[in-house]
Amino acid sequence: MKNLIQENKLAVIIWLVVAGMVLLTDKPAAQDTLTLDACYKLAEENYPIADQTILLAGNNELKIRNLNKFYLPQLILNGQASYQSDVTKVEINLPSGLPPLEMPVLQKDWYKATLDINQSIWDGNVISYQKKVESYNFQVDQTNVKVQLYQLKERVNQIFFVVVLLNENEKLLQSTKNQLGEKLKEIEAGIRYGVVLQSAADAINAELINLDQRLSEIRIDRITAFKMLSDLLSKDVPATTVLELPALTINNKEYENKRLENHVFDLQRARLEVQRNMVTTRWNPKFYAFGQGGIGRPGLNMLSNDFEPFYMVGVKATWIPWNWNANKNDKKILDIQSSIVRTQQLTFDKNLKIQADRDIGDIHKALEVLQKDQQIIALRERISASASRQLDNGIITSSDYVTRLTEERQAKLNHEIHRIQLIKAQLAYLFNQGKL
Repeated sequence: MKNLIQENKLAVIIWLVVAGMVLLTDKPAAQDTLTLDACYKLAEENYPIADQTILLAGNNELKIRNLNKFYLPQLILNGQASYQSDVTKVEINLPSGLPPLEMPVLQKDWYKATLDINQSIWDGNVISYQKKVESYNFQVDQTNVKVQLYQLKERVNQIFFVVVLLNENEKLLQSTKNQLGEKLKEIEAGIRYGVVLQSAADAINAELINLDQRLSEIRIDRITAFKMLSDLLSKDVPATTVLELPALTINNKEYENKRLENHVFDLQRARLEVQRNMVTTRWNPKFYAFGQGGIGRPGLNMLSNDFEPFYMVGVKATWIPWNWNANKNDKKILDIQSSIVRTQQLTFDKNLKIQADRDIGDIHKALEVLQKDQQIIALRERISASASRQLDNGIITSSDYVTRLTEERQAKLNHEIHRIQLIKAQLAYLFNQGKL
């Protein structure tokens, strides 16, 4: 008896372990949740153009380095060989009786090799202004990259909400299919007892096939949409992922333009102002130190036919006091370009203001429509429930019931569409003003 009890205890333990393993095995895998903000972050981090930030910084650093090299001595190697048709001759006529005086005759082939060194003492602030211009070029390019990354949010929104809408539609279709499945069982029972015609079941089955067809289309569309989202985020997003809609409340609906494009316009105008001031540097005198050393025949002694080394050092200045109003015209050109940028900025802001008015209208419209949706859904559910009872009593046909059920499903789908439209309108309002 004792052995039997121990064997039973062992069997119970084994059964509990096996049951636990079965429960663990049958437990559905937890679904991943993906928020819209997470999508924004992934898209910005993994989009190829994001790498331009580092590339532009390196490019700007190299340009500044090259400009700084202008302050270093410039070395120039020169070599020259020439043959000329005649050379300088010195003839001295002495009084008669004196011995003739012979002067050296220069060779007609001349050779010279030199190393020239030029050092800027003051360049009239040209390099300083060029460095400022390059700094603005860098800031404009960097901000343009940020603008393009910001615009990714709109593309993310489009795909994200397509998936959300497909998910809601699939849920409603599946719920309708389950309801029709239950009703079909009741009708088939009535057919077996001879109180319901086969045509009633045929109408239900036809609608079930139609629902299966719609569900297949939606599932294929969902797979495609998730693939597009994965490509955009550069991250595998399984079709089982739950997409979480943001909860938004916009209290302040006053127009405020915070778009990065405004900063680009400001930078462009500031750059044009620097370029305008840079034109003035053309009037400034420039001072240089120079040196030259080399070997040649002849050297600095023009009466020698020997190769001789030589050198020369000094300073020089250049100044162009008049360039026929070219500087004045260049300033006018830059002023016109600045005015063009200003009109572009005003046009951009005006278009955003018009879009903001439209976004606010969309938000108000979605809110008003949503208030009526719940009433419509409640009525459609009552109508469908009544139709179900009427079908059971043979008052209406199964086709009439399917119609009522389809209208209920459409009312619920419309509610989800309007709810999503409200969130999309809110996001569009924030996106267009640079607040997203």
